[in-house]
Amino acid sequence: MNTERRPAAAALRWMPVWGVAIGAASGAVYWLAAAIWPTSIAVVLAMLATVLLSTLEGARRTDAELVGFVFAVLLKYNALMALSSSSLPFAAPANLALGLIMIAGLAASRALTVSASPATHSDLAIALAIGFAPAALIGLPGLVGLVAAIGARIAFVAFSRRGGGVVGAAALQTTQQLTELCFYLGALATWAYA
Repeated sequence: MNTERRPAAAALRWMPVWGVAIGAASGAVYWLAAAIWPTSIAVVLAMLATVLLSTLEGARRTDAELVGFVFAVLLKYNALMALSSSSLPFAAPANLALGLIMIAGLAASRALTVSASPATHSDLAIALAIGFAPAALIGLPGLVGLVAAIGARIAFVAFSRRGGGVVGAAALQTTQQLTELCFYLGALATWAYA
């Protein structure tokens, strides 16, 4: 009888410890997110944490991009569904609020994408003025959403340029998607406490 253990087989007994660590981290993400956003968003963020922690080793870049895209769509959907019951700081027809929120999020995210690409000062000023104006119409939630989007843009572009390179087309597309999502999450967090 062979009593010698193979290293990989011996490591299997510790797999549940990794499960406990991932579960604890995901639970913490849920707990923190549920204090700010609706449960549906907190659950998606906890799921994202689980996937990210489970695939720390061996994940290919294309797999990570696909996972990021899927979770961004899930988060955007849930944020927009929650924002659909929002009201504006001025009188407006029913169901107009979500349309204006989407205009503000999409305009701001594209303006922030321009700010991450090579543009002249005048082109950048025009893009930012047009892109940020709709957020101001929404009031405080729009401005908080804008701050969240700007923060996401600064962080992601800094991360993308960490090797000293330029921001490529894929990073610009990711900048747009990320800043739009962060705009909605920032606005939603504000409306939750209004």
